[in-house]
Amino acid sequence: LSLGSLLLSALVRYSKGNRAFAIILALGSIAFGLYVWVNIAEGGLLAALFGALSLAVCLWPRSAPPSE
Repeated sequence: LSLGSLLLSALVRYSKGNRAFAIILALGSIAFGLYVWVNIAEGGLLAALFGALSLAVCLWPRSAPPSE
């Protein structure tokens, strides 16, 4: 789930796609990772960090195309 949200965020960033699903998936990855980390195992922290990274990738502003 977290790697998929990271891939989707990268694809949305470099294309002209809608960011809404990438943001929702990244937030879901963070929530799921934190739940697993708190209640089940420490490996959930890695999933939450991947979700945070994918959220940062998709929310980072796109650079403006060079104008002449």
